[in-house]
Amino acid sequence: MKQNFSKRGQVTLSDAPGVVLLVGLVFLIMATVAYIAYQYGTALPANSVAANVTTALSTAISNNTSIAGIVLTIALVAIVLGVLVGAFALFGNRRA
Repeated sequence: MKQNFSKRGQVTLSDAPGVVLLVGLVFLIMATVAYIAYQYGTALPANSVAANVTTALSTAISNNTSIAGIVLTIALVAIVLGVLVGAFALFGNRRA
């Protein structure tokens, strides 16, 4: 596949799997950290500083990982819109 380097920062449809995988990997890591923090927090004595910190950490990360589907959908829609805008910009420069 020949790549077009004529426009800087242009997103192509071939970039979509990499972007989606990267965002998914970030959310997977966040979920893993939240799970480990939760397990660590439950093993600590109640009302200790460490237990409170790990509970706050796991709650904050869990709230962010719950929006993973929305973020991935928005990223994919942005890539498709970028491809469409790029296609119309490319065809708009032609002269008949």
